[in-house]
Amino acid sequence: MRFASFAVVAALAFAVTFVQPAATPQTSALAAAQPAELPTDLALVPADAVGFVHVKLADLWKNDVMEGFRKTWEKAGPKALAALDAQFVPAPSTISRGTAFVMLDDKKKPQAVGVLTFSTAFDPMTVVKLYMTNHTTEKVGTKTVYRSPDSELELYFPDNKHIVIGYDNSLNHYLAKAPAKDGPLASAIKLAANPTKVMVASADISALPIPPDALKDIPPESLPILKAKQLTVAVDLGADARFDVRATYADATAAQDAEKAIKAIAELGRKELAKMKKEIEDKLYDPKIKTPRPAADLPEALASVFALGAIARLDETLTDPKLITRTGAELALAVPLPKELLVVVGGTAAIGVGLMLPAIQKVREAAARMQSSNNLKQIALAIHGYHDANGVMPHDIVDKNGKPILSWRVAILPYIEQDNVYKLFKLDEPWDSANNKAASQLMIKTYISPNTVLPAKPEWGLTSYRGVSGPGAAFEAGKKLRFADFTDGLSNTIMVIETDELVPWAKPDDYPFDEKKPLPKIVPVGGKNVFQAAFGDGSVRAISTSVAEKTLKALFTRAGGEIINDKDIK
Repeated sequence: MRFASFAVVAALAFAVTFVQPAATPQTSALAAAQPAELPTDLALVPADAVGFVHVKLADLWKNDVMEGFRKTWEKAGPKALAALDAQFVPAPSTISRGTAFVMLDDKKKPQAVGVLTFSTAFDPMTVVKLYMTNHTTEKVGTKTVYRSPDSELELYFPDNKHIVIGYDNSLNHYLAKAPAKDGPLASAIKLAANPTKVMVASADISALPIPPDALKDIPPESLPILKAKQLTVAVDLGADARFDVRATYADATAAQDAEKAIKAIAELGRKELAKMKKEIEDKLYDPKIKTPRPAADLPEALASVFALGAIARLDETLTDPKLITRTGAELALAVPLPKELLVVVGGTAAIGVGLMLPAIQKVREAAARMQSSNNLKQIALAIHGYHDANGVMPHDIVDKNGKPILSWRVAILPYIEQDNVYKLFKLDEPWDSANNKAASQLMIKTYISPNTVLPAKPEWGLTSYRGVSGPGAAFEAGKKLRFADFTDGLSNTIMVIETDELVPWAKPDDYPFDEKKPLPKIVPVGGKNVFQAAFGDGSVRAISTSVAEKTLKALFTRAGGEIINDKDIK
């Protein structure tokens, strides 16, 4: 709902701020010639839907913009491309267009449907047998819907070149009646059939149940723009590449108010551009700069000159009187896209991806560390939840002879939203007993670090997180500890560590600690030189493997009386 309400601002702001407007006036870029009959996929879109998007994937792939991508793809060789097509039905190379739309049912609940179009005929039943295991069928009128207990998706085949995809019984609502031919989206659907329009998206914003407070944080000067009843966006990659936007309002007065708001925003943008220009010029023309400048300064100088050119172009855009045209209750933008720039972008994309891979890997690693930190925090909070409910810390579950048979990680399952798994265990039997085997083989997401490399076919559900267990530690065999026993302070005591040495999570197997003996080596996940640890207060910190053993032992004791200086934890 928020996305739909903000779509007008996003689309118009993009055109106003970043792209050069058309040199010739146009009453409406969306008034292009439209075919009398719609292709099958667009005929399937109800004109009374609240929104749709249509992308001509094959046409986009063949366009000059994608030349660089195509050449890189083709370098894989005919054998690889043929193998890809042979391994899937329908063949990936035959996909032609993709369409998606959203309807609202009688209860205003969104019902999403997608349509895939293929250039070559396929056997629908082969698709069903391959991807809808144990499928069932249901007749909706004269149409057959295929569902599977192993998939959240549902399929309908209007013919052997189209797949209609639903979700959560949306096909029942959609197929109950023929697609409406008249409605707010009718003109946009016809526009999507135009051969040069590679992408068209439209939304009937007036039909969306937008909550009254959804726009409360929007600046007042922007509100007139958000009063659009319908928004249509199209990308044209014909002879003159163009970005088209049309916003329709309730009446001419509302459209005029929106036009004024856009121009006011554009003026604010010009003022900000002027500030940026002055800052760049002051630095570039600084009389204190000694010339000739060192070669190391060349990239910055080049960037400064390019930035000045870009600012000048943007300023011309914002002052152009033809930036936006208004006809009655409609605002229209026809913004040419510099095709030569798009071709360059496409041609250099493969190189760019290659150069970005190291950065992408670092981002992924950082995200994985954050997720692992969150896992540790959830475990620490679960320990607190258990303590609050039972008056003691969680501990290994023992048999009648006091022998540990199940890990404390089993005991906290209900506190990490895994109560159903907890109920599978027989608490008076070992973790690997016949009755407990199936539960112990489950992989619990909270118990595994995303950076961990799992075995190809692990026999048991594994964990990267082990409690510190031993005399004086957070976990100690035979003792039911309370937080009051942590006299060093919960914030000074490590409870759980992350390690690359995986163990079955249901097995009573933790990091062994004995203050009188050398500490076992901690192997950080991913070969790094730091490991993450959850402290008694629920905080998670990264600790260097080079930290002094004396300091680490002090952190592992709950009541050792040591004084720990943060600067010692490197």
